[in-house]
Amino acid sequence: MGIGGRDSGAAANDGQRVEVIRLDLDRAIDMFEMPSVELGSRHGTFQPGVDLCVAEVQAHAIGNPVRVEVTLPESEITPDLEERLTTTLRRYCDELAHTDDCKRRSIQRTGIRALRIGLPVTLFGLAITALAYHTGDSNDPQTAVVDIVGWVLAWVGLWYPFDKLLFYPSDAVREMRALQALRDAQITVVARVVEDDTALAPRFGPR
Repeated sequence: MGIGGRDSGAAANDGQRVEVIRLDLDRAIDMFEMPSVELGSRHGTFQPGVDLCVAEVQAHAIGNPVRVEVTLPESEITPDLEERLTTTLRRYCDELAHTDDCKRRSIQRTGIRALRIGLPVTLFGLAITALAYHTGDSNDPQTAVVDIVGWVLAWVGLWYPFDKLLFYPSDAVREMRALQALRDAQITVVARVVEDDTALAPRFGPR
């Protein structure tokens, strides 16, 4: 399997639960680059390992320490590999968190600009509703239609700006929290156990 999943049962030295993310990669660089797919292989991933890590952290409650366990072929492992992976992971998380923060502020500015248009639309819709209420007959179908149109305009004028200001930025904020948790993650590298294919091969001739 490309990704071994997440284990939330591990515990740190202080007793705090540690979220363990297991990755099975073919190359160390596949942690950050799009891996090449080898047909028929039982190892490796189809996405960069760091993207899988971010998705795993976001899919669960954020707050516990994270440990990333990377399984690699023996030929890919060097004495300083864990340190290099940790340094690159921190740089990746810092850069992506900065990008998310810029997106969040951009979305909020879009909401403020939209409010400049939406607020007059809302006031216009409320004015139509008030006019229909005070001058029209409540039993007149045309008055009812005008009243409904006024309320729809009032709702539309505020819906988009407040959606941009309140709800859209929450996705960026959650990813930033996940990146912060992943930035402090401990990375351990494990050598892949080579399967003995000879034990599974058919035997011919007398034994």
